[in-house]
Amino acid sequence: MRVMSTTRPRRSRREEYSDSTRAALVASALELFAGSGYAETSLDAVASAARVTKGALYHHFPGGKKALFTAAFNQIEDEVHERLLRQQLAQAESTPWDASRSSLRMFLDICLEPAYRRIVWQEGPHVLGFAAWWECEERHALGLIRAMLQRLMDSRDIERLPLEPLARTISGALAGAATAIGLAADPEQVRADFEQVVARLMYGLRPAETRPGD
Repeated sequence: MRVMSTTRPRRSRREEYSDSTRAALVASALELFAGSGYAETSLDAVASAARVTKGALYHHFPGGKKALFTAAFNQIEDEVHERLLRQQLAQAESTPWDASRSSLRMFLDICLEPAYRRIVWQEGPHVLGFAAWWECEERHALGLIRAMLQRLMDSRDIERLPLEPLARTISGALAGAATAIGLAADPEQVRADFEQVVARLMYGLRPAETRPGD
């Protein structure tokens, strides 16, 4: 009987170099897009910051500047998703209600971070187009929101409602908060205002008999 090896084939130096080049381009693009914005960031500047040729940039991103922005956008979204997921796992011993409030506060705090504000909420809808941007937002956010709401319903911290419409409603509220924070002259004050509003929305989902003791 032939035993199949589970050892992955060793990556070649060329593959490793290619991956490192791509990572350097995305990291440089992310920094430049966050600092200068999409319109003011040139591909020459990205290639120079990554210490590669412009030809190497086009090899990895044939779609040019928009493709590079999309990669930077997805990377920062993936990083935020992982941070929120780790936070949820770290709150495993908390009550679902306390864990959800902590997760929502953390998301609003992340919305104050300059790179996330500018790339995802200021530039993203215009560069990617609204439909593609919103599809990406839902892909990253809805799963976490569904899981949070399911735990809250299972623990009877909120009323049992149709999960998908509820998740999309909360997702829309958080997207509105993030957009407002991203465009605000005083983002910290807007973030504080939205924390109050989102907390009240969540509180309104609680069964009536649990509200007096909240």
